[in-house]
Amino acid sequence: MKLRTHAGKFALIAFLGLSGALTFAGPEDQATKYPVGIGIGDHMVEGGIVDSGGTTTISFSHAWALGLIDDDGNPVNPPDGTVSLGGTGGGSVKCHKFNNVKIKVQPKNADGTNNGPAKEVTVTVYVPKKPEDQDGANDAEKAKKTNSVVSKIGANVVGAKFGDSKLDLTDKATDDPKKNKRSTGWAKLAAVGEEKAPVVEDDNFEDEIFQQSILPGGVHFNGLQTPAFVTSVPVTGVAMPLAQAMNIVPVGQEMLDFESHSVLFLSGWTNVIPDAQNPAMLPWGYAMVQIPTNNGGTIDVQPVRTFILPMGFVESPSLAIVGTNGLIPADHHGWFENDTNLLHVSAGPGTCAADFNGDGQINTLDVLAFLNAW
Repeated sequence: MKLRTHAGKFALIAFLGLSGALTFAGPEDQATKYPVGIGIGDHMVEGGIVDSGGTTTISFSHAWALGLIDDDGNPVNPPDGTVSLGGTGGGSVKCHKFNNVKIKVQPKNADGTNNGPAKEVTVTVYVPKKPEDQDGANDAEKAKKTNSVVSKIGANVVGAKFGDSKLDLTDKATDDPKKNKRSTGWAKLAAVGEEKAPVVEDDNFEDEIFQQSILPGGVHFNGLQTPAFVTSVPVTGVAMPLAQAMNIVPVGQEMLDFESHSVLFLSGWTNVIPDAQNPAMLPWGYAMVQIPTNNGGTIDVQPVRTFILPMGFVESPSLAIVGTNGLIPADHHGWFENDTNLLHVSAGPGTCAADFNGDGQINTLDVLAFLNAW
């Protein structure tokens, strides 16, 4: 989460990407995504993110820097078609589709430094067309559409194999309860998640950037079981009647930005018409979230920042929307396995092969843990 979420087949991460992207643990932090460098051939660009969207996209400026488009904004080599993707520029964005592109992925630490070597994978890539090729009432609207597509590694990369590794996302708690340190690295394929949650893709979607996925067993919010979708947006929410039944107490209010969370309104969950000039001011509280796994256990994510959605905001008053902030516990890592439709979750950062027991330290205990496992 094909997946639009790292944890849902994402978006990831995972999802969940996300894996599959695969935007997951800890409190909502919509301004921070999992950082990566993106390269083609000898060229690398900074500012890429791992997103739970199912597709891999490269921004207009990065596509020029990587040699995909020329100085006039036209493809250097003939593309493999045209696709319209949902974007934050208002409506669909016309994009060039390039098949079989060799993309280099450079994992990054939270501080922006490289975390391990760059590795290459072959995927399909989408690049926004230049403004004059977009639909819009004026030049500003057309340019906004072109610029709304960012460089992101989607679930088609998060779930891909890089030799003996897969891209791993780590979410580490900090002293700031509203902001986690997020990083990317390589997880050995031999590593097995301690818990595995099934995620089923839902193909009833309206655009190619976002993919909604369902957790077959639903989730538990404060002990109450309810149907649930996972999303590529770091927003978890429940309808007001459900919040009352779950005893989710409002502790604050915040605007739900239509532009940043447009996928929520493109997904068919709500009949609310996005209005960038009048973002919704919604109450939020914290909830204890448990995601059932396929072995009978649960993945406990607590506390999860949860928006309380007013009547009429969502069609089903019993539906829970689990955003990427409520999929993987803090100080854990996870990846989505495309072949099995499972979200793997393991304790520890998971980016160092020598840290076998995942306690964040390298010492004799790792040797003993390895020997015991062997």
